Amino acid sequence: MRSFLLLFTASVASAHTLVRSVYVNGVDQGTNFGIRPPAMNGPPRAGEPPFIDGADSGTGSWPVRNLNLPDLRCNIFGEKEAPDTIRVNPGDVVSFEWGHRNRGPSDGIIEASHKGAIAVYLAPAPGGDNSWVKIFEEGEYSKGQWAVVPKLVNNRGVHSVRIPNNLKSGFYLLRPELFTLHEADVAHTANANRGIQLYMECIQIYVGGNGTVTLPQGVSFPGAYSYNSPGIVYNCNIVYNPPASAYKVPGPTVWAGAAPSVANPPLGAKKGPLTYTRWNTWVGPTDRIVTATGAGGMTKTAYNPVWPTATAWGLNAAEAGE
Repeated sequence: MRSFLLLFTASVASAHTLVRSVYVNGVDQGTNFGIRPPAMNGPPRAGEPPFIDGADSGTGSWPVRNLNLPDLRCNIFGEKEAPDTIRVNPGDVVSFEWGHRNRGPSDGIIEASHKGAIAVYLAPAPGGDNSWVKIFEEGEYSKGQWAVVPKLVNNRGVHSVRIPNNLKSGFYLLRPELFTLHEADVAHTANANRGIQLYMECIQIYVGGNGTVTLPQGVSFPGAYSYNSPGIVYNCNIVYNPPASAYKVPGPTVWAGAAPSVANPPLGAKKGPLTYTRWNTWVGPTDRIVTATGAGGMTKTAYNPVWPTATAWGLNAAEAGE
């Protein structure tokens, strides 16, 4: 499983922005540890250095624009388990580090035009229908000031949530999501080249402790958003006053049992590689064909994701503290 996922770790190098790592109480869990990374939409160009941009470099599969695809749940290949799981406890602060090309200090995080909102969902494993509960959201917090740009960029790609107090122990998926609005003045159904851009990934966690609180019924992905939902079609270049009443973050309201918003804690040293290599597996954006290249040549298979109906992962010995 680990070798399979490493293909897709490499595959995300030139995307618009991705979750690169997760911190627990300021401690880096390691590059891609516990994260289910998505695939690119095409091969890298020959003769180019890594981390290039452009549709033929694979950026087109990320973000998700089609609100009706199963990709909306955890992105392409989000149904495939990660080889690692992050252990947390109720009350812990989990910080997500997003990045454009790498984890280095020069990374731009996301394009400056990508104003928009942030949400975080939590679901008990395996994360099926009617299970995703919103535990955080932030949109335009003052006039012209958005959660993604400039706030996320100014915070070097990091935003944080607190694991709900007294949450029942078990396996969960965290789903951080960015809504970028620079092309959201029209619905994707009206213009296939435009529409809101949604960036999401899923992170595997195990909540320890002796909590007794269970999550309420949640929403489904796809299903939580429609093209008529507030916040999906929106012109972010028009100045609204007051801004707080002008934009609604898509999806349900934040669960009443969620912890209050929390500031980013001081972060420790980064663990794992800070740069990425080329990818050798991708999914076509229109034909949805998985192409894989290697020593044995090239293979092509149809991408037909099937979401697991039971928890498919567990803690390895190190994660379990054995």
